[in-house]
Amino acid sequence: MILVMGPVDELLTAFFLKHLTDTGREYLFVDERHLGVDVRLELELPQGPPGLGRLRGAVCFPTWRVGLERISGIYSRLGTGNLEQAPTPQVRAEQAHAAALLDLFPGPVANRATAMLSNGSKPCQYAAILGSGLRVPDTLAGGTWERWEHFARGLDGDPVIKSVSDERSLVKQVSWEATRASARPGKPLAPHQFQQRIPGNNVRAHVIGAHHVLACRAVTQALDYRHPDMTGHAVSLDAVELPEPVAQACRNLSRRLGLDLAGIDLIEPPGGSSRPEDWVCLEVNTCPGFMWFEQHTGLPISRRLADFLDAPLT
Repeated sequence: MILVMGPVDELLTAFFLKHLTDTGREYLFVDERHLGVDVRLELELPQGPPGLGRLRGAVCFPTWRVGLERISGIYSRLGTGNLEQAPTPQVRAEQAHAAALLDLFPGPVANRATAMLSNGSKPCQYAAILGSGLRVPDTLAGGTWERWEHFARGLDGDPVIKSVSDERSLVKQVSWEATRASARPGKPLAPHQFQQRIPGNNVRAHVIGAHHVLACRAVTQALDYRHPDMTGHAVSLDAVELPEPVAQACRNLSRRLGLDLAGIDLIEPPGGSSRPEDWVCLEVNTCPGFMWFEQHTGLPISRRLADFLDAPLT
């Protein structure tokens, strides 16, 4: 049985629940707004040295309960909705229990709360990206306008600007003239990161269980393929098979970050290449919204994810 936790009216949560229903999967759903109200979590930590014993407990509803021993895997979209009211102490306690469950559950979890923290600082991900064999763009995060000027002058073309955290932002290219006009000598930069613009096609690789790699190529004239309509461009998504060395680098990157579900944004070098060091990784989404990619390409992301989470209990 798969445990799904998230807001029922969030698009991806509803999309995955529909897939589970349509394919006859056994699942248990917890709307996060019911945590601490109609739903509570019982967790009993194993006694003794670490690694011995199994987490015990249950998901408890007003008139029934489901033991954790019946759960094969967990899919979490916790935190993706908007809570209408400030949480009560009971709600905060259950939210903490839910985060602990994600981290302590012995089976597959997409994704554990601690594993998703890497997305809070894109520069922190770069060490894992480089360690997996992929490249990263030349990047400046923080610093002063004088540092920015030195950085920008060393690039071929104007840099792009994007969020340095997990806050979603529209990637834009910033001209030298406009940025220089707003410069404040001696003052620190706003909390963004500036990067070299990399030529090539955008590729999104979804990695499931650090095993399955489902990729698609985005063909567009827009700088940010996720928002082509904002710049008047169209985008075409096509399923592609990555060269095996590049796919393996994506698997290694998922393992390094402790992710059972990763959305890896890549730039494919012009003309293609099977060498991971020729591919640039822009970032890793630790809570990827795969619905759009699946709907436009037919990639079986939901099915692969369900298969992974519904593996027999051991």
